[in-house]
Amino acid sequence: MLSIDDIQAVLRSYGIDAWFLYDFRGSNSIAWQVLGLAPDAHCTRRWLVVIPAEGAAVKIVSTIERHTLAHIPATEMMYTTRQEWTAAVTEQVLRHPRVAMEYSAMGDLPVVAKVDAGTVEWLRNLGADIVSSGDVAQHFTSVLSPAQLETSKQTAKDLRAVMHDTFRFIREALMVARNPLDEVDVQRHAAQLMEERNLVTDHPAIVAVGPNAANPHYAPRAGSAAPIGNDDLILVDMWARPHTSAVYSDITWMAYTGKEVPQRAAKMFAVLAQARDAVVDFLRESLAAGRSIQACQLDDIARDIINAAGYGQYFVHRTGHNISTELHGPGANLDNFETRDTRRILPLTSFSVEPGIYIPGDIGMRSELDVLIGPDYEVIVSGGEAQEAIIPLLASRPLP
Repeated sequence: MLSIDDIQAVLRSYGIDAWFLYDFRGSNSIAWQVLGLAPDAHCTRRWLVVIPAEGAAVKIVSTIERHTLAHIPATEMMYTTRQEWTAAVTEQVLRHPRVAMEYSAMGDLPVVAKVDAGTVEWLRNLGADIVSSGDVAQHFTSVLSPAQLETSKQTAKDLRAVMHDTFRFIREALMVARNPLDEVDVQRHAAQLMEERNLVTDHPAIVAVGPNAANPHYAPRAGSAAPIGNDDLILVDMWARPHTSAVYSDITWMAYTGKEVPQRAAKMFAVLAQARDAVVDFLRESLAAGRSIQACQLDDIARDIINAAGYGQYFVHRTGHNISTELHGPGANLDNFETRDTRRILPLTSFSVEPGIYIPGDIGMRSELDVLIGPDYEVIVSGGEAQEAIIPLLASRPLP
């Protein structure tokens, strides 16, 4: 359970009277996370925790489930009947008319929309002015601790080393003409390298050869994995962390199993690198100037560059996702494509920047790095290195 004082300070900064954290039978995962409910907590009745910008918090709970919110330091209001529930909630609406809830206007941001439409309608009928809690919630679900920030920097360096060692493995196998490799062989070797560096992951790396990389979520399978030979384009996407309370690192690099990368592929990757770097540059300039940034703006920047290069129809996913102790975290995503994420970029958060081009049956590529936002809004490229060009694995000196 987070500090009520901390929550109140954030509410005041956004000009919100109160945060209404409402749940029915586990419907609101954000409320559970913020309030520190155990995953196996027994909740069969609706409840509401009201955290005002000023004054004491209030919890409205069923008389038969008082234990559910017993750990929350708040004035308790109990109800048994529907009429008592309505009276208690109405009292809070009258005291705090402008409230934040897990709601998204027009359904633009489904990841935030945890409160059912009927409850929103009812509260508005009582006089509540409901705004999205998306920005408020980020402060308590997505902000990293200083220790997590520092650990993440090292994780990124370790994962980058695994990536380079994975490409060396492919190069050596091709140069000494061993038994042919396939995608799963590389996937297994990457897993072994992660284990050696005490990194853990929730899923094997994506290793995609040739046209398979045109599927952004391709997953090789034993028995059907594509072989790796000469003159193949390879995409490798891997993510890991050292332990379950640490933050993930998530990167995608590209390689070519020849001495010189074909001109077409090199030009396409240059477009991706330009789009990726433009996002980072805009972040640095804007945050240094003290400007607030909405995550959807960053998606627009990358997408405009890819559109201008003629590949817009082949960039089929958002530009990036929040990263926390979950690979796809609960914070702001770089997205004005699949959804419209207007949440702000906050200090002590992390997210990927990963534009891609995917032409079905032909070619696919992606370049992915992670960004950490420091406590004073400094922009840190996690691991300190971005891929500038596709790596020709059979060149004389392909890797550092």
